[in-house]
Amino acid sequence: MRILGIDPGSRVTGYGIIEAPQKVLAWGALRLKEKDLPTRLESIFEGIDQLIKQYDPEAIALEEVIPESFPHAALKLGQAQGAAILAAARAKKPVFFYHPLEIKKAFTGYGNAPKEQLRFIICRLLEVPRDLPTDASDALAVALYHLQRSKDAGTS
Repeated sequence: MRILGIDPGSRVTGYGIIEAPQKVLAWGALRLKEKDLPTRLESIFEGIDQLIKQYDPEAIALEEVIPESFPHAALKLGQAQGAAILAAARAKKPVFFYHPLEIKKAFTGYGNAPKEQLRFIICRLLEVPRDLPTDASDALAVALYHLQRSKDAGTS
């Protein structure tokens, strides 16, 4: 099973691609330098579309957008997430959503763990460089979490 994990952002969208059992195929971030939001959303769509074409994942796992604290920022994150969802839908790939607190709790034991703690654990589990950008480590965490849940459910 191959999973594309995405940490959506309107300025930086992290991605990570893993394959069962725990092999990292790629990771990185789409850094969006365009000034206007519509052009950044187009870049997210094109970047995710390219990753799907290149790696042909069986599923797309996205970190959910949490609107509680910063509603204006959540709206932009939701739009970035929408661009990624559209790329997945066009490719006829199933999409799964996971709450960041759920992911952090699974890997660190604490839902409000700092991003750096999650990155440290993901880097150790997947044997990737420790200077991995947090956007990419979050995306790898989403992908790994989905892979583990799929195994637990017996769907892989």
